[in-house]
Amino acid sequence: MSTLIQKRTLRASYIVRRWGRNVFAVGASAISAVTLAAQGPTVPPVDTPFPDTTGLMARVAQDQKKIESLLSQYTFTDKTTVYTLDKHGKVRNQHTDVYYISPTAYEFFSLHMSHDGKPVSQRNLEDQEKKIEKRMREDESKAQKHEAIHPKDRMLFAAVIARSNFTPVRWEDINGLRTIVYLFEPKANAQPKGSLTDRIAGDLKGKMWVSPEEEEVVRVEFASVSSLSLGMGLLGNVKSFQGFTEQQKFHGEIWMPTRQEYVAEGRELITGFRIRQVEEFSEYLKATTDVFQQIHMPNASAGDSTTAPR
Repeated sequence: MSTLIQKRTLRASYIVRRWGRNVFAVGASAISAVTLAAQGPTVPPVDTPFPDTTGLMARVAQDQKKIESLLSQYTFTDKTTVYTLDKHGKVRNQHTDVYYISPTAYEFFSLHMSHDGKPVSQRNLEDQEKKIEKRMREDESKAQKHEAIHPKDRMLFAAVIARSNFTPVRWEDINGLRTIVYLFEPKANAQPKGSLTDRIAGDLKGKMWVSPEEEEVVRVEFASVSSLSLGMGLLGNVKSFQGFTEQQKFHGEIWMPTRQEYVAEGRELITGFRIRQVEEFSEYLKATTDVFQQIHMPNASAGDSTTAPR
């Protein structure tokens, strides 16, 4: 592969990875099927009635506002493995990066901790921190001038619910939690338009596991309905985007992803690409008021035996 094509593939990969992070949180059909089979869910009696779908989904969407507020109080680690695939789905190469995610009053910051199991250099960490400090000063200045600030990454569950029709199909137990499996698809008027987040939310179909007791999404399997433009100045599109995300409850108050996977396939200019991304989230900890104090805490595990610098 030529250097030019490599660069184009990397650029497309970067955009698609940003898409993946926009899907659920702050994730492939065959992969999902294997995962579900391994779970071996138990099924409540078939005569158990389903609650009102419209009312339950409205409460689930409303609860996302509370989740987003609580999320700004937590730090966590994000271990991301990206696989570049050939046209037959075989892995051509792969890389794993670990990020430490820390919130501020205005946005989340990602500190790159390691690449393929090797910690980044101290100089690299210092350069990252300088950039974060600069961005924090800019955010504070904009806030004082009442100017728009780059928003935090937002979860898409509420947006997907607002743009989808749901049909309950069965009960299933996941990790001891009773859930309803819903099929969902875009509403007739939910055409992909607006921001990238809005376009993704209005272009997904799949299955959603919802706990009526918790009024929370436990698992989602999704696939794009139509091709979407890469955007951000790139000429091309993503013609296929599918995956899943799983959530658990942490600290008795917040539901957050533990794992998500997706496979994206498309074209950037004349170069095709196929990418699989796996993200594992862990170490959800209450944040301190000082973002750098939290970053340097020794118990901020990077997910692959790498710890944050002291």
